[in-house]
Amino acid sequence: MSRPDSQPWYSGAHRALEPDVGPVDEHALCECGHCDRKQRYRLPWPEVGGDVAYCGYHVARYRHHNRELWERIRSLDDVEDPDAYAVVGDRFLTLDEVPEEISVDGKRMRRVALGVDGWALFDSAEPDNDGEVRFVTVDRSLEPRESVEISRSSAGEFLNWFREHEGVHDLDPDARRALYGGEPRDV
Repeated sequence: MSRPDSQPWYSGAHRALEPDVGPVDEHALCECGHCDRKQRYRLPWPEVGGDVAYCGYHVARYRHHNRELWERIRSLDDVEDPDAYAVVGDRFLTLDEVPEEISVDGKRMRRVALGVDGWALFDSAEPDNDGEVRFVTVDRSLEPRESVEISRSSAGEFLNWFREHEGVHDLDPDARRALYGGEPRDV
């Protein structure tokens, strides 16, 4: 039996939820993956309808990727302003901040990716005579952090390993084309 003014029992479930933004209660590790810093801020994760807790560095990435959320975080009274993480430190926030080419030990290096740790990954612009390619991570002051030399034929495997074990925020467009075999096709 239906009445004209009746509503289904689930009608309240479709109201828009206001995502919770604020400090974390417990300081476990950052939930972005591949990060060993402590959580500081709780942020919405709309894909699953919940929230996620990030460290200061990963919250600072919201400055470029979600201005509305960034402003909400900054306006909170009971949380340290995350602006400090966005303007100081030795980590890049976006791939656009990373130079396309640099020189390391007198050798020209090309940008490959921005890692989850905020360091940029570069590789040799020209392989050595023996076919070795050098991969180097550098910080914002372009100081080398870690380095490895591998054969040119294993460069793609190394990049896949780096993505799985270290984490990548973004790949350089040229590196993406090399890894995936050319220009992306429009579907």
